[in-house]
Amino acid sequence: MKIIIFTVLLLSTLFIGSCTDLTETVYSDLSVDQFFTSEQNLLLNAGRAYTLLQPYPEEQKLWALVTVSSDECVICTLADGSWYDGGRDDEMKKHNVTTSNKINRLAWEYVFGGIAGCNEVLYETESSKFNFAGKDKIVGEIKVLRALFYYWGMDTWGDIPFSTDFTSKTLPVKKSRAFIYNFVEKEIKDNLSLLDSTVAGTNYGRVTKGLAYTLLAKLYLNANVWINTPRWAEAEQMCDKVIALGQYKLEDNYFNNFAIKNETSKENIFVIVNNSLLTHSFYWYDLTLSPLSKKTFATKETPWDGYICPPDFFNSYSNNDLRKKSWLYGQQYDINGNKLFEIAKKDTNWFVYNPIFPESAYKGRNKWDGARMIKYPFQTDGLIMGTLDMDNDFVLFRYADVVMMKVESMMQQGKTTEATQLADFQKIRTRAGMPPYTADQLTMDELLAERGREFVWEGHRRQDLIRFGKWNNAWYAKPVTTTDQVFPIPQTVLDTNPGLAGPPQ
Repeated sequence: MKIIIFTVLLLSTLFIGSCTDLTETVYSDLSVDQFFTSEQNLLLNAGRAYTLLQPYPEEQKLWALVTVSSDECVICTLADGSWYDGGRDDEMKKHNVTTSNKINRLAWEYVFGGIAGCNEVLYETESSKFNFAGKDKIVGEIKVLRALFYYWGMDTWGDIPFSTDFTSKTLPVKKSRAFIYNFVEKEIKDNLSLLDSTVAGTNYGRVTKGLAYTLLAKLYLNANVWINTPRWAEAEQMCDKVIALGQYKLEDNYFNNFAIKNETSKENIFVIVNNSLLTHSFYWYDLTLSPLSKKTFATKETPWDGYICPPDFFNSYSNNDLRKKSWLYGQQYDINGNKLFEIAKKDTNWFVYNPIFPESAYKGRNKWDGARMIKYPFQTDGLIMGTLDMDNDFVLFRYADVVMMKVESMMQQGKTTEATQLADFQKIRTRAGMPPYTADQLTMDELLAERGREFVWEGHRRQDLIRFGKWNNAWYAKPVTTTDQVFPIPQTVLDTNPGLAGPPQ
């Protein structure tokens, strides 16, 4: 069962019912104890916290901020001046994000709106005197979900405001990244025993032990950056915890994890559930495709032609690497398999996505320059944003990442030879059509490159570049930089809460 979709449908039913009978009780005047008097009501309310995840992959939310600022994606200004957007994309690419940057602000609102929403749901759930078997599990799930939002906040902005009290009337104070780190770690550990160990249809898209252990592995893997304390052995142990659950395995086909109907994947640990009719936050066909690709995918809406693959990142793939098919490039065809072309001034221009283009095109790209993302395949049933969006569930964490985190933590402990012999790590390579690494081949630089190819556009690349010490390097359209590894607190937030401008308390 897709719990979020179930929640949306029930919320719609309740809303419609309450609006058609003017004699009904006004629920906004009821106390928590009066409304949450059944297991169904508590489950329904808890589902609201999960819906807060929905906007993650939008073009003006957290995914965009961390992806465009990395080396795996670029937004070039087109020759006609479109996609300049006041320079906000250029700020992200060149690591010069200002406090007025719109994407940074909306990403912040996404993360801290998620935290506030979880605080509200927890307050309502814990305040209800109605008890049933499983209520503690609901509380545990939402606390770990809140920990995920805090994990994103700490990673992206460093020292951030902190509050777990929905009823508080005071502005939250800024806490250090180390404080948030310790909170996230403790929150996950304190609630682990309440979470499901097994994967089932009833907990699809919900927090389970698999996610909790994966988040702990991420915490320990990045500890050297976030709290200046290496915790490689503990990262390896948490990866082993996920493996020991026996609930996940690598798909034989890499692209099964991202299919239009990808809920059958055995590899995906935690996803954002989407539905083409009920959710409206996943529309990558709009972000990446050229307008003429309408004829390939039968879209009713005209794609926006913005997010593309940088040439140097595209060149990181071997021609034999099946993951290169994550990108659409070369001659394009219509939905019936006919070559596409554009007629201009009586000349026929073949529609060819050109993956290799000069850096000079960054401020004046030709319209078909750049390979386009197709890792999540697009529906061909008449997509139109706001009416029919992508049905693919967005993958936040998957088992391949656990395997590669284990490999990295082992390498950091001097166990590279042993790491290359892990069967699952070898399968990550062989399913991509590539030979397994030998110990001599597997350097840290090569592991970073392999993570890039395996997890392209999954929201991990910025964090990886920082952890591997490459964040300030030059890449396409970006010079060597010396800027902070975190983004600034938005000016609108500072205006509301001036105390956040000072040091953490």
